[in-house]
Amino acid sequence: MALTSFSFFTFFLIVFIGCLIFENNNRQKKLLLLVVSYYFYMTIDWRFPLLLLALTFINYYIGSYILKEKRIAVKRWLVIIAVTLSLSILFYFKYANFFIESITELLNFGFIDRENPIIKVVLPVGISFMTFQAITYPIDIYTGKLTKRATIIDFSLFMAFFPQLLSGPIVRASYFLPQLNNNEGFNGKNIFEGIGLILRGIIKKVIFADILAMHIVDPAFNNPSSFSSAFLLVAIIAFSFQVYMDLSGYTDIALGTGKILGYKLPINFNRPYLATSIANYWQRWHISMSSFFRDYLYEAIAPLKFGNIYSKLIIVFIAIGLWHGAGWNFILYGLIHGMLVGFEHYKKNIRLRVGESLIVYRGFKLFLRIIQVFLIISFTRILFRGSSLEESINYFTELFTSEGTGFPLSWIAGIVLALAVLLHIVPLRFRDWLTDSVSRLPSVITAGITVLFIYVLTAFSSDNSSFIYFQF
Repeated sequence: MALTSFSFFTFFLIVFIGCLIFENNNRQKKLLLLVVSYYFYMTIDWRFPLLLLALTFINYYIGSYILKEKRIAVKRWLVIIAVTLSLSILFYFKYANFFIESITELLNFGFIDRENPIIKVVLPVGISFMTFQAITYPIDIYTGKLTKRATIIDFSLFMAFFPQLLSGPIVRASYFLPQLNNNEGFNGKNIFEGIGLILRGIIKKVIFADILAMHIVDPAFNNPSSFSSAFLLVAIIAFSFQVYMDLSGYTDIALGTGKILGYKLPINFNRPYLATSIANYWQRWHISMSSFFRDYLYEAIAPLKFGNIYSKLIIVFIAIGLWHGAGWNFILYGLIHGMLVGFEHYKKNIRLRVGESLIVYRGFKLFLRIIQVFLIISFTRILFRGSSLEESINYFTELFTSEGTGFPLSWIAGIVLALAVLLHIVPLRFRDWLTDSVSRLPSVITAGITVLFIYVLTAFSSDNSSFIYFQF
């Protein structure tokens, strides 16, 4: 059930009406949301909810024991057990084949003839998101961010909440669970803002991400030797905006549906392509994921005596790379970003050590710096887009050696790409002005325009249209 299809909006309308019926009964409302969330996940594959149940019960009951336990050492071991069990499930479903293949290739390289024992495992949609979300509960209890045990219904709903189940944002237990105790009822302002976010998300997905993919990105990456180097370069830039529009579009729909139902989800993007450094980019891009690795991995290994800050940064970014996919291309993607962030940190320390102030970019220098960082991000995304390291290397090679002359940039693709760039840099005050102008229109006109837009946009989508980050 694609979030931009009529199926989803019919489903959501039914859910909304059901929540209206139970508006004054918070327990019944939560039970309804729990049931429909599991139904939503079952529409993808009936087996997937079994995995969701396993992660839910493991972390809920271990978290409950941590809350009751007084001994710090025992609490620590319980956290380790919860995290280990959860990550073991993630490892099996997402990484088992990759590591088996890698070990087999290594043995064959050492002249030991081994057949590749592939395990046929279906990769559950959104497994990385739900695994990380699950382990925040025992960790947040251990660190004192949560001091009260959740009910099994509340925790199950926290794990299964359908707006953000498949592609985030990654919601922490200490952030979402307290909201389930409040039942403020439906709010006209929240409904209006939620519809606006949903509409924005559909536009990002259907008009921007899908058109860029269909007209530029997919043709270029599927057969790079057929196109000129100039078109391959345009495709790299287009892919960066496709990924942004795709994931931020999903996030907007998730935030909008959550807001309409009375729940707040965390902001996930802050104009990432205006970053002035690679570190700044990761502070702006997929914020719920990058901050998770910062708070739950980096902060955990930072006090350890092994290595230094640079080696620990590389460990974190390799983990980020692997989180995105099981392949050497993702490992290299994380390694490059870890080295770049480490180098920026090194230069910053050198300047502070000699008494120099940190660089502040302004004017034309700021423009050049943003372009430089964006190009670095875009070129490393070749590793992100390729299905393997070999395919990524092949694209990179063709970029500089291609003998193709094709440059099939259609007018619609060119306009969409130019608009994607323009919308990313336009000042926020213009967006706020537009929102304020629409809010002052008569409600009948606003509703009519919204329904018309959603109808037209979903007509261009289908249940077969999926988001890039569903694979993660």
